[in-house]
Amino acid sequence: MRVIVIGARASLLAQAQTRWVVERLKENWPETEFKIRTIQAKHASEQSAAEALREALSQRQIDIAVYSLKYLPTQEVPGIHLVAVPKRVEPREALVGRSSKRLEDLPKGAMVGVNSLRRKAQLLAYRPDLNPCPLEGDVDDRLSAIGTGEFDAVIMGAASLLRLDLRNRIDQLIDPEVMLPAPGQGALGLEVRRGDDWAEELAYSLNHRPSFVRVTAERAFLRALDAGDECPAAALATLEGDDTLVLHGLISSPDGRELIRAEIEGDAEEAAELGLELAQDLLAEGGRELLGAVSAR
Repeated sequence: MRVIVIGARASLLAQAQTRWVVERLKENWPETEFKIRTIQAKHASEQSAAEALREALSQRQIDIAVYSLKYLPTQEVPGIHLVAVPKRVEPREALVGRSSKRLEDLPKGAMVGVNSLRRKAQLLAYRPDLNPCPLEGDVDDRLSAIGTGEFDAVIMGAASLLRLDLRNRIDQLIDPEVMLPAPGQGALGLEVRRGDDWAEELAYSLNHRPSFVRVTAERAFLRALDAGDECPAAALATLEGDDTLVLHGLISSPDGRELIRAEIEGDAEEAAELGLELAQDLLAEGGRELLGAVSAR
């Protein structure tokens, strides 16, 4: 019997996510043996981790790679494809506060830890009186920054806390009208080598079509911006029934003073086309200049 090797990066969150995937695969394929292999990246960044997992796939060191989908580059790699997106967890942003438990209640000048330009820009757009500060490290490091009093609050993806059974640390789920998440946030992605039919069948057994459709639109939006995965852009798709997809997207200046936001609605089967069209609309409305200013910094 072939042993299926599942690749994951070394962080606490990545390991928890991968164990969840393996447990689901064992439920579907009880007679198959699964092993988790931790893949070390050359650098600490999430993008470097994704590259390392893709390299391990190409070199046949692993059979299925598990990613936090928002960190998976939108550019395709020859010989590898995204075959499954399990049911998405909460995509919204979460606020973890020290004394104030809501974004609206934070005092003027409060120090808020954020780890992306996207979060910083939207935070300043909503509360220009706050002080967003760089936030480094994994989930436990970010939570520690609250405990030590370094920050008055931190903002992170709610899914990270949920997957680590830290629901009790979430003080507020931030309304997407206030802060749109990163494309693919809250979702996992499973990649395999093209031509590996057995690994593809196993991975595809975990695919959740509504989640796959939603992230397809969001990732197409980001890919069409051609501005890198860390640009101040955000997107969130929802499904109305089985067939209608609504995609919200935005592009912002880094300081949040200029923010262009729009939505598009259409057939869910045309998710990628809708993502492309919304990106083109926002670029034409001034988004190209905003992203150009970011790249020139």
